[in-house]
Amino acid sequence: MSHDYKHILIPVDGSQQSINAFKKAVQIAKRNDAILHLVTVVDKRNDPEEAASIERDKESLFKSLEAHASKENLTIEKDIKFGNAKKLIAEDLVKDWSIDLIIMGATGKGRIAKLVVGSITNHVTRHARCDVLIVK
Repeated sequence: MSHDYKHILIPVDGSQQSINAFKKAVQIAKRNDAILHLVTVVDKRNDPEEAASIERDKESLFKSLEAHASKENLTIEKDIKFGNAKKLIAEDLVKDWSIDLIIMGATGKGRIAKLVVGSITNHVTRHARCDVLIVK
């Protein structure tokens, strides 16, 4: 059974797995003529130092991903959100942006994320009200 996806959410944090997820999203978006929604979620409570680093580097990260997507003639929207990544990705952004597919890496960049392997990903797969594709 085939499903057309029109709004694809890709949480990115600069990790190799999030970049791999983005590349997979580009392939799927091309087949479906979909809009890519890139988001970086910063939770200052977990690791304030890492949050500051992400805020500083977000424009360069978005810029290179946006350049890649524009070569494929894809529409890309990007944003940075502050708060609880689990809730924002699995619930709020899905509803606010009419997301029908989330594509994300199995683990993220943060030290905490590497210790609690895939805690955000695990939460999203269990609670999102749309399809979720996990990329390694």
